Amino acid sequence: MRFIEKLLLVLVTTLLALPAAAAPAVKLLRVDPRAAQENGNPVLTTVVDISQSRRVTDATSACAALNGNAQLDCMAQALEKPFALYQSFPFPSDRALFTVNVEGTDIPAKFISLARWGESQQQPGIGTSWLILIDADKRMGRSFEDAKLVAQQFVATMGPNDIVNIMFFDDRQVAKDSKWLPAAQKAKATQFITSTTDLFGNTGRNRSLLSIIKAAATNGFQSLGNVGEEVKIPLHQAMVVLSNGFAGADPGTTGVAALQLQQFMTQGRFPEDNTALPKAPVPVISVYFPVTVIDEFKQNSLDFMQNLANPDIGGFFTVMQPGGGGRAANVVSTVRQRFSKMNIVKWKVSCVAPTVTQSFKLVFQDTNPPILGDNTFKDVPVGIDPTAWPLDVNIEYTTEMSKRESGAVYPGGTFKVYGDFCWGGAKERAEVYFLPAGQPVPTALTGTDIETAKRTQQQLIAMGMKGTALEASDTFASFQAPDSDKILHGSGDQAVVRVVIYDNKARRTSGVTATTILQMKGSTAPLPMLLILVSLFGLVVVALLVVVIVRSGGKKRPAGGGGSPMPVVAGYGAPPAAQGYGAAPQGYGAPQGYGAAPQGYGVPPQAPAPQAPPGNPYAAGTATTAILTGASGVYTILAGQEVRAGRDAGQCIIALNEPRISGVHASLKLDGGQLYVRDENSNNGTMVNGNRLSPGIWSPVPPGSIVRFGPIEFSAAVQ
Repeated sequence: MRFIEKLLLVLVTTLLALPAAAAPAVKLLRVDPRAAQENGNPVLTTVVDISQSRRVTDATSACAALNGNAQLDCMAQALEKPFALYQSFPFPSDRALFTVNVEGTDIPAKFISLARWGESQQQPGIGTSWLILIDADKRMGRSFEDAKLVAQQFVATMGPNDIVNIMFFDDRQVAKDSKWLPAAQKAKATQFITSTTDLFGNTGRNRSLLSIIKAAATNGFQSLGNVGEEVKIPLHQAMVVLSNGFAGADPGTTGVAALQLQQFMTQGRFPEDNTALPKAPVPVISVYFPVTVIDEFKQNSLDFMQNLANPDIGGFFTVMQPGGGGRAANVVSTVRQRFSKMNIVKWKVSCVAPTVTQSFKLVFQDTNPPILGDNTFKDVPVGIDPTAWPLDVNIEYTTEMSKRESGAVYPGGTFKVYGDFCWGGAKERAEVYFLPAGQPVPTALTGTDIETAKRTQQQLIAMGMKGTALEASDTFASFQAPDSDKILHGSGDQAVVRVVIYDNKARRTSGVTATTILQMKGSTAPLPMLLILVSLFGLVVVALLVVVIVRSGGKKRPAGGGGSPMPVVAGYGAPPAAQGYGAAPQGYGAPQGYGAAPQGYGVPPQAPAPQAPPGNPYAAGTATTAILTGASGVYTILAGQEVRAGRDAGQCIIALNEPRISGVHASLKLDGGQLYVRDENSNNGTMVNGNRLSPGIWSPVPPGSIVRFGPIEFSAAVQ
């Protein structure tokens, strides 16, 4: 019994001694709108890190029993091992939910692409702004040259889009500043480091190191917005502190105060109350060069430098003894290896808040292990002008459906535009403008072109080039074109129309540049067929009267109706039978209507087909196909077939990749010429023409209805 008790005691002691690792967490390090501003599509680029971080004390726990230089060397070896302070996790794109808060509602964005940071260094903007702070206080001694070697190694490994700012500081303030330099000026940055050979004298036994570093960080990162055209600001930022951490007895420079500075850097606002600049969390790389002073100050210096690092977002800490500059390449490689695991994720963000500040969240659903989300990007500016954020028009789908539905857009005709809109079905928000023939289109949105485009809207209205909104939903809008041939560019088969969609509440437009504007096939207005048919009918009647008069010789018929009756020619004197989709024209031996026998000369006319009762637009038993049309695609339902709609592509023919859609959301069938839909106890409901259906009950779908599965809409038709 005693043996078992001792064994349990050993097991418990061992478990308690194991380092406690934090749960895997996602960190948003940058939300950048430049992709949208450059190509006219509503795309945000995010820099994302997913990792399970470890505390420095956990990684160096084996060194706790050592003292002096032996302890410091042990710490350096432990910390510079691969993955000593973190474990990286892949980005589960199929489980990610990135949202933007618009008027109190979190609206999901659409995932577009994923790339690793380390594999994207040649892409524009994929780089780091390196702020390198070098301690040049006299007490650095021989370690000053080691610190310079580490700084030179960071400069030597700069990527093509990296920039660097090097600062030397003494016991009072920053004494030398290179300002921000691009990677193309590596030689200048290296020369700035090597040309500083002398240490600065100290003026006392204490120094406010915390204040010096905080002021340097604030000035360095705040000035990024004013670096000029030669220096392009990359997506990522990092700060390197190379110091002995000495502050003497300064009350503000302590291990506890260093944690506050670490939080300041992680928050990424310079200064804290600056609400004008975008948020950019900054990893801190802290390299401690031990100082030869009394043990009390020495321990305080170690605590201060160790607590500066923030491993949870890519920060790093290590120790370098005098003469250890040869390890500079290993230190820099360890830091860059961590950065290479970051992710570059792009999202299509159709809706944004109507303010310069935005709130974003990134969470994951059903991951193993669970990943903690990030909701720290709250009410922060990210560089978005909400009035210039482009509307999300699905140009390819709109063009395709235009060809299917109407063949072309013509003066006075109607057409639909598909996309992911944010006007919630309020058609009064939707406006459409046509660029008249010869109207130039800007090649890019630079300079004052945005203002020029806005003024163009007023000119188009004055020219009668504004269409009329007929219907609008979150996924499409229906418009009527102005009755003017000025909307047509070119002629014949080469005619096109160029369209700009405008949300008059959010003051946002679709693309207005040469590569992003919505362009559809155009044509002249078709001849009025009803008028043509009436005219032909009148001509036929006149011709028949002439035939009757000629055959009777102009004489009156005897009373009692004697004589032969007037011959009846099938196909003339009556309107042509209705033709279905794909039916051949009449008069060429093709079947008329659906399944009717051809009628020709001398063939008695057949009795008219039974008509559907009033109120039922389907001819009984003739509808064999139902079609759902929407921004998510076109789906066909055949008679006698039951089709499921939902997020689970393994069970659903109508597969809808949207978080608010249930796995099996609804079922549909075409029975006796009538389309029916049944909600399968979905979370966000199924609606027909705005009316939510009761779960488990088959409900009819009238022709032309709008069927909504959660947030996704379709228009329904049968053939």
